[in-house]
Amino acid sequence: MMLESDGNQSLSIGKNVATIRRRRGLTLDGLSELSSVSRASISALENGADNPRVQTLWNLADALGVNFGTLIGDSQGERVLDDDGASVQLIDRQTSPKIVEAYLLELPAGIVRNARPHVSGVHEHVVVLTGELLTGPSDGPSLLTPGQSISFAADVPHIYSAERTNTRAIVTIVYPRLDDASWPDQELNWPRSKTDWESVVSLVERASIEVQNGLGINVKAFRHLGQVSFEKAEKELREKIATIPSNPAVRRFIITQNAPGILSLYRTPQMTSLPFSDGSVKGDLTSRCLKLAHYATARPGTYDLDLIHRTVSETSSLTESALAAEILTRNGTPTVPLGVGRVEHSWETGDTDAERLFEARIDVDAYEAYELVHPAYARQTLALACYLPVKDGLKILDVGTGPGLPLAMLRELRPDMHALAVDPSQVAVQHLTRRFSEDPAVEIRQASITELERSNNGFEAAVSIGASHHLDTSAFLAAIREQMKHGGRVLIADEMVSGFSSREEREAALIRHHLWYILDTLVEIPKGAHKGDVQLAQRLAQVLPEAIGMAYSDRSKAARRTIRDLFEEVMAIERPMQPSHPLAVFSRFHLLELQALIAGFDYEVEQKTSPLRFKALARRNGFEITNHHRIYATDGDGFNDAGTHLLVMEAV
Repeated sequence: MMLESDGNQSLSIGKNVATIRRRRGLTLDGLSELSSVSRASISALENGADNPRVQTLWNLADALGVNFGTLIGDSQGERVLDDDGASVQLIDRQTSPKIVEAYLLELPAGIVRNARPHVSGVHEHVVVLTGELLTGPSDGPSLLTPGQSISFAADVPHIYSAERTNTRAIVTIVYPRLDDASWPDQELNWPRSKTDWESVVSLVERASIEVQNGLGINVKAFRHLGQVSFEKAEKELREKIATIPSNPAVRRFIITQNAPGILSLYRTPQMTSLPFSDGSVKGDLTSRCLKLAHYATARPGTYDLDLIHRTVSETSSLTESALAAEILTRNGTPTVPLGVGRVEHSWETGDTDAERLFEARIDVDAYEAYELVHPAYARQTLALACYLPVKDGLKILDVGTGPGLPLAMLRELRPDMHALAVDPSQVAVQHLTRRFSEDPAVEIRQASITELERSNNGFEAAVSIGASHHLDTSAFLAAIREQMKHGGRVLIADEMVSGFSSREEREAALIRHHLWYILDTLVEIPKGAHKGDVQLAQRLAQVLPEAIGMAYSDRSKAARRTIRDLFEEVMAIERPMQPSHPLAVFSRFHLLELQALIAGFDYEVEQKTSPLRFKALARRNGFEITNHHRIYATDGDGFNDAGTHLLVMEAV
C-alpha cells in the first residue's frame, strides 16, 4: 500500500491501531482472532514497519469497534492506496445524530474487493461516478453504471468489483445509532403538585409488583421538566423514592442519561444457607466463621451488628474479617475488611501484548489489593474448606492460585494442610512468594496446569478458586484429572453465567452477571476524598444501572458499547495510586469487575461458561459431581443460573 497524502500516514495509522487496541485491553493475539489479521501483520503495522491493504484496515476497524475514519485519522482528504491501484479516500464525515462517513472508492478494471460483514445495523449507499461496479451483498450484487446507486445492509459479506473499465464511486457508510437510554415503559410529565407525586409513588409501587412477579424490569422516564434543572430533578426523585417502602425482590435506581427516570429491576436472593458437609474444618476460628456465614442469610436484627463491626478490625484472620465486613456492607454500612486497600507495584511486568496471560487483561496488583471486597469471596473459600478431606497433613494441588488470597484463607482454616500452588502468571507468583515466604507448607510453581508434570503418586485433593474460567475449561479439567488419584476430590469455586446459545445471549449474560456484583456494592464516596475517587464512584453509579437495564431489555449491543465507553472514560480519570478513602476500595474493585467483563466480551482470559455446561465437561473428563452449591446468585432464579458456584467432584 502506498499513502499519497502523507509519507508518515502508515506510522500514524499504526499508532492509532496500537492506542485503540490497548485502550480496549486487547492483546495482539486477541485482535488477531477478532479481525482475522495475523498477529505478525498487526505488530508490524503498529511498529510502522508495514503498509496494510485497505481490507486489512477495514477488518481491524470492525474488530476494534471503531469506524474506518477513526482508524486512518478522521481527516478528510486522507487517501489509502493499495499496490494494485485500488484506493479509498475519506471525503466527508458527520457524527450526529448518527456517524456517517463518505468515501471516494477507485478501482482499476478487473479489481475485486470482497468485504467482511460490518457490525449489525450498518448500511451502505453506493453511487457510481464512472465505469461499472458490481456491488452489494455477495449473494446478490447489482451491476451499476454511472449515475446509478444501491443501498444495502452491510452486516453481511459484500463485494465491490470493477468490471471492464476503471471505476470511481462514492461509498457512504451509515453506522447505527445506539440509544444510550433504556426504553421507558412509561413517560411521565414532571410532577408539579403533591397529588402528582402521590400518583408517581403509586405507579412505582405497582411497577415493583409487576417486576417481582415476572416482568423483571420497568423504566419510567420524566419529560417536560420546565424550570426544574436536571440536577434538582434527580435530587428530588431520590428523596421521593427513598420514602417508598423497600421490596427485597426489587432494586430501584435513579437513571440520569437523556432524561431523569426510575429503573426498577428484579433482584434474585443473593445468598442462601450453606449446607456444610462433614465438618472437616474445626476449631474456634472455624466456628466463628460458620456463625458469620449464617448471619449473612439470617433476618436482620437477629445478630449484634456492633459485635460484628468490632470483629472486622480486631480479628487477625482474613477470612473472619471479610465475612464480618460483608454482613455490615449488606446491612447498609459499607465496610472494608482486614488486608484490603494498598496496591504494591514492586516489579516490572514487561509488555504482555503478545501473551495470553491474566496480567495481559487484568491488573493483578489491584486484584491482590481489592478482590477481598468481592461479594461472597471469603464465603466461597469457607464453603470449599468444609469439603476438604479429613486427613492430618493433607497435601492439595491449588490450580490457578493467583496472588493467593483464597489459599491464605484456606491455610487459616486448615493449618495442618500443605499445598502446591500452581499459576502461570509471573506477577501472581511474585505476590505468592511474598505472601508465603515464611510458610514452608506452601510450595509455589510458576506453570499452567496443562504444562505441569504429573505427580508420581497423584493428589488426594485439588482446589481451584476463581480460576477455571481463565483457561480452556475442558483442557483445565483434563489436566487436573491427570494429577489426581482415583477417587480423589476436586473442589472448584468459580463464577459462572446463565446458559446461552448465541454470542448475543452470552454477552447479555456476562453483563447481567458482572454488573450485579458491582450494583450490589455501590457506595458513595465522602466529598473529602480525592476528587478522582469521588468522580469514579459517581460515574459508575450513574451509568451502570442503565447498562444492566439495557441487557435486561434485549439491547445488549447498546449495553456493551455503553460499558466500553464508560470504562475508557473512568480509566482516564486522574486519581491517586492508593485509594484516598477506605470506601474508595469498592470502586477500585468495580474497575476490576469491568476489566473482567470487557475481557469476557473479547473472550481473552475470561471464558465463563454456565454451571450445566461446566458439569457436562467435568463428567466428560473423568469426574462425578457429588455436590453443587450456588454460593452467591447474580442473574436468574435457577440453581444453574449465574453467580459464584462451588462444585464438589470425585475423580473416577
